[in-house]
Amino acid sequence: MRELTRIEEQILLIINDLGSEAYLVAIKDRLHELTGKQLDVATIYVPLKRLFKEGVLNEERGKPESKRGGKAKTYYKITDKGFEMLSEIKKVQDKLWEGYLVWDL
Repeated sequence: MRELTRIEEQILLIINDLGSEAYLVAIKDRLHELTGKQLDVATIYVPLKRLFKEGVLNEERGKPESKRGGKAKTYYKITDKGFEMLSEIKKVQDKLWEGYLVWDL
């Protein structure tokens, strides 16, 4: 299993946090809220599509909305494979951070 990139990890964690409201704009807004970075939609859309193709995410279309010109939102949900990948990256990060929890300031 390949290792997640940082943006993929953040996206997956945000999708988990958003639950049933995990769609592109909500993910983008939460990333901005948490990181302070103003990312464009493509920066998030590309990893979303990659994660979907790899079976890390499921996509589900919502109902078409008139305020969106009749377009439906695509909602994302993490698969078991996605949770396994998150678990693995957390284990690696915990090992890497071990011993660096107390900073000598």
